[in-house]
Amino acid sequence: MGDEFIITEQSTQTSLAPIRIDETTARLVNYAASLEGADEDAMDVGYSARLWAQVSLPYRNPGDIPYWERRNGNVSLMMQPALILDPETGERRPAYPYGVLPRQAMNWMATEAVLTQSKQLELGRSMKAFMAKIGLAHGGRDHKRVSDGLRRLFGANLSVEGLEIKEDGHGEAMEYFRIADSVRLWFGKDDVEDNDGLWRSTVTLSDRFYDSIVKSPVPIDLNAMKALGKSAMRMDIYLWLTYRMFYLRTATRIKWSDLNLQFGAQYTQPHKFKAAFEGHLKAIKIIYPEARVEPTPDYLILRPSKPHVEPTKPRRALT
Repeated sequence: MGDEFIITEQSTQTSLAPIRIDETTARLVNYAASLEGADEDAMDVGYSARLWAQVSLPYRNPGDIPYWERRNGNVSLMMQPALILDPETGERRPAYPYGVLPRQAMNWMATEAVLTQSKQLELGRSMKAFMAKIGLAHGGRDHKRVSDGLRRLFGANLSVEGLEIKEDGHGEAMEYFRIADSVRLWFGKDDVEDNDGLWRSTVTLSDRFYDSIVKSPVPIDLNAMKALGKSAMRMDIYLWLTYRMFYLRTATRIKWSDLNLQFGAQYTQPHKFKAAFEGHLKAIKIIYPEARVEPTPDYLILRPSKPHVEPTKPRRALT
């Protein structure tokens, strides 16, 4: 369990009764309070690829399977694992990207690509510097986790399939791509920040992935993503909601079974997925109260709402 924070409430006997809230709730409340009365410039506006608002990466390690798939209506993402070299055995092992870390890295890459309009992204001269960029703490265990996560992410092969309907018929469009064409990681053993003796670590995004980002980026608040905590599913729901509210014009009903295919493929019992989704939705509503979302027994109902981050042209460059 995370740390607990204690706030107090005046009781009828004028004594102070403690109320305990968990770390994530406290972080969400603090984030929401920081925006009260502030303009949109108070947000740390970043971007995500539209693809990740439609389909998502695994939440948990899929294990030793030949491929992993997630569907959202007519859109399907299929992933084949990276083959990572084990230095101890000299053999390669299949490894999928999963959890919060690849989502943090993806958001950082999309933000960099949009603001710099460049496929080549600079990670920095140390792992410590890169982890600070994506909002992670720095330590020996985290260092290894990030290094392993990046190799899983950049080594995976992805394909996206979707139905295309035109006036004279319909067909299926398929895209095959990797996240990056090349990766150069030059983090030193001592991991000293801004070590002039090291080359800069860089990632060059693939043309297909770069184009998918810059042609239609989804604006997000990076501080909101951090406030949502350590739940990959919660991050995905926030991204999906703010994306949907950009173009939603009429009330829409979505079956829980369809949402389960998109967000909760690991839930074999539908009622457990529904309970988990509604729990995450309550957390998201703390930071995005304008979202008009109503869970019902059979459907999730979305009504037109103000996007959490208004679509604007990039106004700043990353340093």
